[in-house]
Amino acid sequence: MFIAGIDGGGTHTRIEIRDMDNTLVRRGDFGPFNINSIGETAFRDLLREVFAWCGDMTDCTRLCVGAAGISNPKVGEILREELVLAGFAGQWKLCGDQEIALRGAMDGPGLVIISGTGSICFGKNAAGQTARSGGFGHVIDDGGSGYALGRDVLAWAARAADGRADAPEILEAVCRRLGTGPEGFVPFVHSPETDKAAIAKFSYIALELADRGDPAALEILRRGAKELAVMVGAAQRRLGLAGCQIAMLGGLLTEKNAYRAVVAEELSSLGAVVEPRHSALWGAAQMAWELK
Repeated sequence: MFIAGIDGGGTHTRIEIRDMDNTLVRRGDFGPFNINSIGETAFRDLLREVFAWCGDMTDCTRLCVGAAGISNPKVGEILREELVLAGFAGQWKLCGDQEIALRGAMDGPGLVIISGTGSICFGKNAAGQTARSGGFGHVIDDGGSGYALGRDVLAWAARAADGRADAPEILEAVCRRLGTGPEGFVPFVHSPETDKAAIAKFSYIALELADRGDPAALEILRRGAKELAVMVGAAQRRLGLAGCQIAMLGGLLTEKNAYRAVVAEELSSLGAVVEPRHSALWGAAQMAWELK
């Protein structure tokens, strides 16, 4: 008999198996989980691969799946169908990736602010009430995310190209990365092959130039940090968590870089910025263990 936690990400699906004493047995790593990106057929194939790796799913008593993209009702429907086909008859929970991230980051009340390609803040208070802030997607939201920083890098380059901004280093870096002059900006941005991840990759230009003290790059990072702080403040007010612990997660905030430093400074007035105790995968496994 065993329990399982799944951290379903946009590029990787990670799974942790634990025995009935809540002791780690093994971990596995598979392909992308987000059904909105890979489609229904590939999503079913992924689930079957994962469940086959687990072994006999009739022996799995509890399962927690934390993932992005679960607002798509097909995720729950297909997951339920594939679990039945695999012989699973235990208790299971499907939740957002921000929930398993918070459970992994801390045991008590507090918040996580996540900045990767997208961004979101999620928290829980001592009464067990939860609240999220942000996370509505790159078209209308995702302030302070990799996408937002990358978009701002491209915007500064465009303005610098025609003299509306003083950002020569950003302009040069963007042109070098694209292998073209400013005339290539519009075709790149509007190409069907340019998704939000492709835009987010330009965030690293801001990180690299900020390390060299470039004023335009530093301004981009400061704006992003303020957006993340606004998310944290909103969640704190809804949960009555003023001054709570805040863990920073996501690709942009777990690495030691200029952005992490700027965000930490911006958040310092809102609460104690702490290192996450465990990973989101660990959080998923614990949430499975805690299912009643």
